[in-house]
Amino acid sequence: MSLISSLPPSILISCIQFQKNKSLISENLGIKSVKSSVSASVHKSSQTDHKFRRYASSDSSTDQDSFPLTRIFVKGLPQSISERSLRKAFAHIGEVSRVKIVTDKRSGQPVGFAYVWFSSEDSAQLAVKEMNGQFVDGRFIYVTIARPGSCKTRVKPYKF
Repeated sequence: MSLISSLPPSILISCIQFQKNKSLISENLGIKSVKSSVSASVHKSSQTDHKFRRYASSDSSTDQDSFPLTRIFVKGLPQSISERSLRKAFAHIGEVSRVKIVTDKRSGQPVGFAYVWFSSEDSAQLAVKEMNGQFVDGRFIYVTIARPGSCKTRVKPYKF
């Protein structure tokens, strides 16, 4: 293992590429003994990648297939808007079942966008057609069908 860690990354990558192509690693490079370690790590990483791809693809396809298109995303809202006034602005289109104004976690102030749920997909589509680009509470708003998973809180990456 110490031999692998002392090799420059370019040689390690070359070893991995040779192993993936089923070519023999040259004895002249002095890394014949590394061959089994590299092939084991390549095998392990390909298994991990395969598991990740299977998990990611099955998870996203399930979300997209079973996701009802009744939720819209509204952007460009003033910070002063309330759930009640947003519900009222979309009520003429169809039955609004839920409104969620996204707020800053620290201050609790609205950040300018929201999600609106309708009882039917037709109402959501009509809301996009009629309300996109309209003037609401002094601001022009952008309205579109919300993507699956877009309403979930995101994990921030670790800062070094």
